[in-house]
Amino acid sequence: MTILQQRDVGGFRIYAGTFEAHGGGFTAAVEVHRMHAEPDLLPEVVFSNDSLSKGHRFNASDAALKHAMDVGHQVIRLREVVSL
Repeated sequence: MTILQQRDVGGFRIYAGTFEAHGGGFTAAVEVHRMHAEPDLLPEVVFSNDSLSKGHRFNASDAALKHAMDVGHQVIRLREVVSL
């Protein structure tokens, strides 16, 4: 079973997902896009990882999804700190 979720945070959009791992459990993936105010500009991928935590297997899909969202939020916070 695959679960996908997206969330807008300021000028960014987080795409998080969980995927059933071979042999059991769930892995987490995340992609963070910077959204542009101009409608003719495409979003910019600022972070992407389809094997978070080196492919760690979570027992529950909810835990994997939470981890992916947490990583997405951390990426946004780090980008905001660096751009200060």
